[in-house]
Amino acid sequence: MLKAGILGLAMAVATMGISAPAMAIGPGTYTVKGNNGEPNTDYEGTLTIVQTGKDTFKLTWNIGGDKYDGFAVGNPEIMAATFSSGKHVGTALIVEDDDSKGGYKSVWAFKGETKLGIELITPK
Repeated sequence: MLKAGILGLAMAVATMGISAPAMAIGPGTYTVKGNNGEPNTDYEGTLTIVQTGKDTFKLTWNIGGDKYDGFAVGNPEIMAATFSSGKHVGTALIVEDDDSKGGYKSVWAFKGETKLGIELITPK
């Protein structure tokens, strides 16, 4: 069931222009560059990925002084995540990126929002 769901998510991301690549390095610290889905909302920060179990991960974003704590299921190539910071809660799909040599691309949204944010996540 989990593998079928992850495959479905990967296929959905592929149709959004994010490819399902081959070589992410998994746990580690990454540089994040993103956009909140609106003009002039670019941001930068870091993401730390810690593998907590065979198929589970702890995620910590630091964006502009704000900390977002997250939890993901999947594997080092593709993760479905939830995250929160204060009253902000959201979900993200994080997929290995062929172009960034060990990084990821991500689409995300805050709960109740209709716009998708995007992130390019590269190894530090």
